[in-house]
Amino acid sequence: MSKEFLNPPRGIRDIVGLDAELYEYLMNEFRKTARFHGFKPVIPPTIEYSRLFEAKSGEEIKKSMYVFKDKAGRTLALRPEVTASIIRIYLSKYKGEVKPIRLYYIAQCFRYEEPQLGRYREFWQGGLEIIGDRDINSDISVSLTASDYLDRINCKHYYVVGNVAFHRTILSRANISIDKQDYILHLIDKNIIDKAIEFVKENTSEEYVDLFREVISKPIDKLRDLINDYKKILGDSVEILSSEIERTVTFIDVLKQLGYNTVYEPKLVRGLAYYTGLIYEYRAESRVLKTSIGGGGRYDNLTTVYGGSSEYSTGLALGLDRIALVLTSESNTIEKILTKQNREILIISLENTPLDYSYRVLKTLVKNNIESWIYRTNNISKGLSIANRKKIGLVIIIGEREFRENKVTIKNMESGEQSTIDT
Repeated sequence: MSKEFLNPPRGIRDIVGLDAELYEYLMNEFRKTARFHGFKPVIPPTIEYSRLFEAKSGEEIKKSMYVFKDKAGRTLALRPEVTASIIRIYLSKYKGEVKPIRLYYIAQCFRYEEPQLGRYREFWQGGLEIIGDRDINSDISVSLTASDYLDRINCKHYYVVGNVAFHRTILSRANISIDKQDYILHLIDKNIIDKAIEFVKENTSEEYVDLFREVISKPIDKLRDLINDYKKILGDSVEILSSEIERTVTFIDVLKQLGYNTVYEPKLVRGLAYYTGLIYEYRAESRVLKTSIGGGGRYDNLTTVYGGSSEYSTGLALGLDRIALVLTSESNTIEKILTKQNREILIISLENTPLDYSYRVLKTLVKNNIESWIYRTNNISKGLSIANRKKIGLVIIIGEREFRENKVTIKNMESGEQSTIDT
C-alpha cells in the first residue's frame, strides 16, 4: 500500500495523544454543562438525505457538502451542520412531548472548504437547541449555557449581536423574494456591501434602498427613530421591527448585566439561511484566532420547511476545534488545561421580575453542580404543571415579592411543602 494512505485526506486530521485527551475534556465539560442547564442529549446520524440540508441551510453550505449516491441510488450527504437534523428529529420523535424541548448534541460535521487555521473539512460542534418557546428567555438560556461552558474551560469571550429580522422584514416589505433575500444576506455575510446595496437597488424603489442602507449601518439605539422616520412605507411592519428591536436590546442588556462584553453589529447575518431574528456570535479574546468560535440565533418556523406546523426555535453551535486552538495557544501546553479539570430544579421566573435576578440564582445552583434551568411565564400554575409533567422534584419560584425582598420560594413538588429563603 502506498505511503499516502498512512495520512488522512487533506483537511482531515487524526486526533491522538494529548490532543485527543483535550477533545475528550472539552466534550465532557460540554455535556456536563448542558445537563446542568436542563438540556437532554440527542445523537443525530452522520449521513442524511442531501435534500434535508439543501432545503434551507444556505448556498455556501450546499456548495461545500460531501454528496454521494448509495448502492440504492439515493442521494445522501455527510452532515455539514446539525440544526436541520435536529428539526427532523423533533418532527419525527419529539413533536408530542411537553414543550419547551431542550436538546444538546456533540457531532462531527463535514464541509469541503479550503483548510486554514481553525478550519477543517471534518470538524466538531457542540450544540444547544430549544424548540417550542417564543420568549426571549429561551435565547438567553442557550447563549448563557454556552457562556457558562466557555467560562468553565477558561475560554475568555465576548458577544457580537445582530438581528436578521431587520434585514428580512424590510426586504420583504420591498417585495424582494426570499431567494433574492438569501443572496443579499450572503453578500453582506461576505462583506461585499456595495454589491449587496446595488442588488437591492435593482429590485426595489429608492426609499427602500435608503432604509436598507441605514439599517445595516446604524447602532441599535438609533433604530427606533429610524423606523419611525420610515413608518409611512413600512406600514404594519413597524410593529414587527419594534418587537425585534426590543428583543435585541433586552438580550444585550441581560448579557451586560451579567458581566459579558457585548457589541451590536448591524451587518452580522451569519452564513445559514434559516435564521429569522436575533443572532449572535462568540468571539474569543485571543491573540491567535480572531474569528468566531461559535454562534446561533432564532430559526422560528424552520419546521414548516420540512412539512411540520409552525414552531418557535432557537439554538447555537460552538466550534470545539477552534476552542481547542484558542486554549492551547493561550495556555501554551495542553497539560495545563487538562489539570483544571443532582438533582434537577426548575426555576419559575415570573415575567414581572428582571431576568438577571433569576440568572444570578441559576448561576449559584449550577456552580454547585445542581442541574437547573429557567422557565419564564406570567402564570405560576403553568410553570408548576410543566415541572410536574417533566417529573422535576424541586421548583424555585421568583416573583415580584421574592425579587423585592432578595429571596426565593422553594417548592417540593412531591410533598407540596414550600418555604421562602434568602438568596
